[in-house]
Amino acid sequence: MENMLIYFLKANGLIILFYLMYVLFLRKETFFTSNRWYLISGLVLSLLLPLVTFTKIIWVEPTPIPVIYEEVIPIANNAIEVPIQENPLDWTLIFTTAYIVISMLIVMKITFELISFFNKIRKHQKQNESNFTLIHSDTTENPFSFFHYIVINPNRFSKEEFQHILTHESIHVKQKHSLDVLLGKLFCAFFWVNPIIWLYRKAMLQNLEFIADSETFKQIENKYEYQRTLLKVVTHQHDLSITNQFYQSLIKKRIVMLHTNQSNKKNVWKYATILPLLVGFMLLFQIETVAQVKENSKVAAYAVEVDYSHIVTSKTTDAEIREIENSFKDDDFTLKISNLKRNKEKKIIEIKLEFSSKKNSKSKNIKIVKGDKPIKPIKIYIKEDMNEEKSFGFEEVKDIVTAKYISVDDSVEIDSISGGYTIDNFVKNGKKVKIIINGKLQSENEKIKIPLDEEFDLFKELDENELESKYKIDKKEGEVYYELTTKKQLKIKQVSKTYDSNGDIRNESTNSGWGISYQAGNPSTEKLIEVTNNPKVDISKTLIIYNGIEYNYSELNTIDPKNIEKIVTKSPNDDLIKLYGEKAKNGVIIIESKDYQKSNSELKTFEFKKTTTSAKPKSIELKSGDVVIILDGDKIKFPGYPTHYLNQLKLEFQGKILEDNIDFFKNYELEKIKDLKIVDDEMSPKEKKRIKKIIIETK
Repeated sequence: MENMLIYFLKANGLIILFYLMYVLFLRKETFFTSNRWYLISGLVLSLLLPLVTFTKIIWVEPTPIPVIYEEVIPIANNAIEVPIQENPLDWTLIFTTAYIVISMLIVMKITFELISFFNKIRKHQKQNESNFTLIHSDTTENPFSFFHYIVINPNRFSKEEFQHILTHESIHVKQKHSLDVLLGKLFCAFFWVNPIIWLYRKAMLQNLEFIADSETFKQIENKYEYQRTLLKVVTHQHDLSITNQFYQSLIKKRIVMLHTNQSNKKNVWKYATILPLLVGFMLLFQIETVAQVKENSKVAAYAVEVDYSHIVTSKTTDAEIREIENSFKDDDFTLKISNLKRNKEKKIIEIKLEFSSKKNSKSKNIKIVKGDKPIKPIKIYIKEDMNEEKSFGFEEVKDIVTAKYISVDDSVEIDSISGGYTIDNFVKNGKKVKIIINGKLQSENEKIKIPLDEEFDLFKELDENELESKYKIDKKEGEVYYELTTKKQLKIKQVSKTYDSNGDIRNESTNSGWGISYQAGNPSTEKLIEVTNNPKVDISKTLIIYNGIEYNYSELNTIDPKNIEKIVTKSPNDDLIKLYGEKAKNGVIIIESKDYQKSNSELKTFEFKKTTTSAKPKSIELKSGDVVIILDGDKIKFPGYPTHYLNQLKLEFQGKILEDNIDFFKNYELEKIKDLKIVDDEMSPKEKKRIKKIIIETK
């Protein structure tokens, strides 16, 4: 809105500038045709010049960045509260709306005049001439023309007068003066608030009459009779402002101009008087100054940019090792990973990494790790400084985090510190990003910290409407805002119990509260329910989540106790309701199997860069028009259902139950699937349903 207002003011200023120069230097000159093009050019340039900008770069000396170690302050104490205010009356919107309405009314008036003109000529006799169409109208008092039509009442004029008028109007038609008239009307419609635009349009109409009079005077013999013809129609007016009328309220000026001596050709210099003013306008208003920091090899703290990196952990598979090696093939470097040795848990305990430059064979980095414990995460990186000089190597890192399916355009550094995670240098498309964490806008240059007892829930860019509606923030041009929300991990105390072969408790150790962690034995489901002994929780009414999916109380019989790794019972509280909704008002029981724990115990990372090891989501369009998503190659998401793990479902294909659901969706051509029918699901209609069986139909 602010940019539109600035543009509007600049355009109006140029219109005033062109008009003033016309009045001061050109109005009394007889260069009528040149004046016509000057006035038209003035309108067109008034629209275009405010859109033309030039960039001026100012080089400044870089400011050294001192190395300062500051204590990290918790996020809650460092956030700027975003006040929620009542929406005040938006006067800018009111005035803008009123202005547009008036402009549209003027445009509608022009449209009605056009319709009125064509309705009028349709009812009269037409006579086609070589350069125009003559309309004989007994009801027309004043002759006029519009594009190739000339309308005249032949009964009001003598033969000589009729010929003079016809010559005058044919010049309007031949030189297409109607375009000038319409252009002036449209500018009055869109810049009506500027009084100069109405004077500008009047000057254009006067000049058109001067052109027609001058050309007519050259073609007729009886010049005195032509002037009498002008005076004869002085008492009549036509009411259509879109036409070129033979009469105008400037008869005296027109007659004076007919007797004015031709201007000296030397006076054409007056057209150039506008040029210095236009140059001044461009220098004052159309040059943007941009400051850039000079390169300085002594200041490198902010001049280093990580090109890309990969992380090798003790759990990195052989296939992922190969992909990491291949990711550097297109670069100027060669990476070789060898001498891998794993322990019984398939974790890497020995590794050799060799990083070398293709351009400089002597430039090489080698890292060898040996021992009997799993290796610590190793970061393999390539860096490029402001002089485009690249360096490469290895770093041992702790708790480095990555995220999947984040746009490669986003660039952010997330690192772990004692007591939490920090987010620094978040840049998108070269612009610093402002982050709103849990409803609070972070101050500029603030070191953002996420406590370790919170996990990332939502991270997305906010558009202008979302920013205004949710946080009452007016987004300015070029600003980028991201919203980050976290889930707090509730600190639930646990009791660990071990069972003998009969299902009786053999050993019990209290960590500090409620919940059960099964370690051995084979207790029945009834025993499982019995030992969940939190007096504040009624297991038949609680929200039960098994491996991330909501379960009914009756479904507990379907869970194999042998595969249970952990049960945590959470008493009702406000944090639970915020996290899970009203369904958690009676408490929550979280059950996790051994397989589920294993699949979710991988090192979490949050490196906002595209990874080569992540499976991209696949989609299948059903007959109903709904779209089913295959996530990470092992999960499936139906509209209206929670995400399910593929291997927890029964999939029927061509009359047979599949043995490996993940392998099927990985290798089968999904475009051949016609429909996926859910034939077995459970849960009440008010809650999300759990899918049990799907039938796959092919085309």
